[in-house]
Amino acid sequence: MLERNKRFLNEKNPAVLARLLRSLQIAVLRRAEDRFEALNKINGHKYNISVTDGTIVCTCPNSQRGHACKHEIAVSRDMPLFEK
Repeated sequence: MLERNKRFLNEKNPAVLARLLRSLQIAVLRRAEDRFEALNKINGHKYNISVTDGTIVCTCPNSQRGHACKHEIAVSRDMPLFEK
């Protein structure tokens, strides 16, 4: 789960930095209400991401373990592109 307003300034955790880099492989395909679909351009995996009450939650295993996953990071990054 990722807070919608989370910013990764001065991040030093190597695992988080690696996820930030891998999030560049993710394409946010579409938005339907408060749900997004994210595609990993490398392996073709797709996940659904929901945004509710200021939090972004993905259906991937990494997010389910409580980490801010690369899909959530990609949605957070691209969300302004979908807003009117």
